[in-house]
Amino acid sequence: MGVMRRVLSVSTGLLVTSSAMAGAPTFADARAFAMGGVGVVTARPSAAGFFNPALLAVRQPSSRDNFGMLLPSISVVGSDEEALRDVIDDFEEDYIEPFEQAITNVENSGFGVNEQQELADSTQRLNDKLADIDGDEIRVDLGVGASFLIPSKTFGAGVFMSASARVAGQPNYADTDKQNLDSLEALARGGSINSISDIEQFYDLNNSADQLNSNARTVASSYSQIGLAISHNFRLGGHDFALGVSPKVVDLRAYDYVASVENAEFDDIKDTKVSKSEFNFDIGIASYIDSSEQVLLGLSVINVMPMSITTKPGYDTVNLPSSDARPLDIDLDPSITAGISYQGESYVVATDVQLTEAKQVMNEGDTQYWGVGAEYDFAETFQVRAGAKYNLAESEDIIFTAGFGFSVLGATLELAALSAGGGDTVGASVQLGAMF
Repeated sequence: MGVMRRVLSVSTGLLVTSSAMAGAPTFADARAFAMGGVGVVTARPSAAGFFNPALLAVRQPSSRDNFGMLLPSISVVGSDEEALRDVIDDFEEDYIEPFEQAITNVENSGFGVNEQQELADSTQRLNDKLADIDGDEIRVDLGVGASFLIPSKTFGAGVFMSASARVAGQPNYADTDKQNLDSLEALARGGSINSISDIEQFYDLNNSADQLNSNARTVASSYSQIGLAISHNFRLGGHDFALGVSPKVVDLRAYDYVASVENAEFDDIKDTKVSKSEFNFDIGIASYIDSSEQVLLGLSVINVMPMSITTKPGYDTVNLPSSDARPLDIDLDPSITAGISYQGESYVVATDVQLTEAKQVMNEGDTQYWGVGAEYDFAETFQVRAGAKYNLAESEDIIFTAGFGFSVLGATLELAALSAGGGDTVGASVQLGAMF
């Protein structure tokens, strides 16, 4: 198997084997997942701790005004916006094998001019493709959450916990490889190859250490929390306001590994771990703005106290360029989101807008989502949901979401999916729970 194929395989292999996942997103339950990520004013009591603790003190339908539980909610999202996976699958057949066969043909022909032109062309194609995928990225996000919360207009409270993780991998095309391929192409295009040693000084078929020495970098981070959500309803000037706060402990950690193919050791990933655990809290407010209590307005601030860690890059014994292993800052800044919803007899429609941006870590881009979602409930037994969200901070494809839920004797099952970019980003979520 060609060396660059193995380089790319290292990157995607780390996506699967890393025990923690770069800039992990906050957790969203399966219902919000299906409704474009909205939740600041639409989350059920069981998910209030993840979006807005004030919702525990907002009037609830009788079918869920005693308690809500998630046990558990699990989600996974994969993103390959540059179709890097397709390149990995076909790279050896499309680029490495023709290049190496051209080298063999040059030697077998006695260093013929036509064969050298063929080698020059295949070298150019390989060089151009390596430059094209340099810095492309594959991402995988994982999330899991659980909760037990009791709503009450007097004093709503409960516990919640979640963990979310992201792992991002990308190939990095080494300058030395580009220089070697440029030199080999120039030599072949000029018909100046007179012996196999002329080729081997740039690429040796019999020695993998003297082939391509590009590398793959994987940055992974996780964000986990365990907290207590508390809420109370206040009446001011004849109007009810629900206020909530969630004191919690937050753990932020990251791994950063740069590896060439020949010396990559997955066990070395754990040696790059950095972590920090601190006290933090969320706050929220929600209030109906109409007398019939159908239009609910809310605002939440998640992670009021900023946190930050800096990665400690680790790399194998190959002398990698320092630019490949610069430390990265992973910030957990306050996330402020406003939302509004309209609750009909059997349906709800809502929109949330993030008022703050989340900074990029590698090449994934900053995020600031605007989401819209809707749910229709058939006899409080079967729910159909749909939504969409758009990143206001970047020019990206709209993410479309959909899902459904079952409620039987208080037990719930929720399923959801999302897709964007013609399938470049896909995800799914499943959730078990209960509400009375």
